[in-house]
Amino acid sequence: MEDARDDSWIGRRVGRHRRDRGWTLAALADKIGLSAPQLSRIESGARQPSVGTLIEIAHAFGVSLSQLVDEQYSAPYHLIRSANRIERPSANGSLASLSGDFPGLQAVHLAVPPSSEAPAARHGGEEWLYVLAGDVEVRIGEADETLAAGDAIHFPSNATHSVRTVGEIAAELLIVSTATTG
Repeated sequence: MEDARDDSWIGRRVGRHRRDRGWTLAALADKIGLSAPQLSRIESGARQPSVGTLIEIAHAFGVSLSQLVDEQYSAPYHLIRSANRIERPSANGSLASLSGDFPGLQAVHLAVPPSSEAPAARHGGEEWLYVLAGDVEVRIGEADETLAAGDAIHFPSNATHSVRTVGEIAAELLIVSTATTG
């Protein structure tokens, strides 16, 4: 089990999944729309992937986002107690998986610091975003929407999208995405 304070954990896990499948860096990079050098930086821990990139990587491996980022699996249900939730750094902010290894739906809690960069994402399926606290600007394609606590937005996640905080207060989001089959 990786140390929750270790920023390189996700890269090692991505590399392990890739090698287990016998894939080259270039093969996985092609599947997720990144260059092999970008993927290499993720695997080495030199770059933190965005939530969208993590979703694409999970889809390429045929696993849920939770299987990619969480150590605990259980059946027939997946329970995350608040006190046991593991938060991990991502390019978007602090990420905590809230869903299990069922393949159709993935839920995460995302804490976005103020004045954060807004890495663009694009992946299959749909995404539903609910603002728990703070204000965020969501860009979907060329459209910008400002959302406050209690607002929600639902969109096809194959459109390029990004989220950033508005103002000087961190934002907390609940993001639910569906996986595509194919």
